[in-house]
Amino acid sequence: MKKALLLIILTIFVLVGCAEGTTSGENTTIPVTTVETTASAIEESPCKDTPLASGCYIPMDDLDFTNIVRQEYTITETFETDMLGQIPRNWLLYMNAEYKPQGVMAKVVESDGKRYVEMYSDGLQKPMYPQNAPTPTFIFSTKFNLDEQRKGIAYFDLLVPAENKNAISVGVSTGAVNTINITIDNDNSVFVKVGGPFYYYSSNSDGGDYHETDVIVTPGEWYTFKLTWDADSNLVKAYLVEGAVETLLVSVPFHVSNRFNAKTTGTILVPNVVKVTMPYGQSGYAYLDNVKVEEVDPDA
Repeated sequence: MKKALLLIILTIFVLVGCAEGTTSGENTTIPVTTVETTASAIEESPCKDTPLASGCYIPMDDLDFTNIVRQEYTITETFETDMLGQIPRNWLLYMNAEYKPQGVMAKVVESDGKRYVEMYSDGLQKPMYPQNAPTPTFIFSTKFNLDEQRKGIAYFDLLVPAENKNAISVGVSTGAVNTINITIDNDNSVFVKVGGPFYYYSSNSDGGDYHETDVIVTPGEWYTFKLTWDADSNLVKAYLVEGAVETLLVSVPFHVSNRFNAKTTGTILVPNVVKVTMPYGQSGYAYLDNVKVEEVDPDA
């Protein structure tokens, strides 16, 4: 009985609520405020077309998109602070998968309190290169940058042992294109190569220019060589340095291969790599020390 009475009361409340929601059969509507929006009221962002303009973004501390000046850096390698028995820390030695273990080596050794690099090549393998040119087994390199000055000076000391020696070539290049290098050949003679591939020699018709010299080295003795380049004057040079005496070996223009479009009117590409190579097909040792690349003194 109580449940029936409660149900009747709830029904009455519901009917009364529905009756208040209508008046004379007309629906009551809730007024809505209309906001008129016109094209003239929309303001375009000042950063729409210039998202990187000042005030349009928050720059990150570790990013700098405006500094495009190339840093110039040189080389001073005496190897005195490198670890014995290890590859010098600033250098790379090419070793491909087909190379035998210890087939090529470049490690810091010490004798009479002096550290230098001992280099060995078994001459059994060679990396693939274009132009069908014979290539070296041993490729040892480090980088520098003098792109702004477009001129520079390189020094290095070379020694070939009396026994189990190998032909050795050292020079500067732009990537894989040789600028100028010095080669101590198997008969202890010295020649200079300008242009062409950086490696020991080439059978290609554009293998660079070869310049014989009168220099004959004595095995077991150190020799200092100097290379210079100047893109503004279009000149490369090679010297033998004996104490304070510098003997000019070669002074010639840059080879055509040193230009970006291989034409004499093209822009000269200056070197950015020091490369040391030993040829494919023969084995033996050679030694390297005091590798330096310096800027040219503007007052000199």
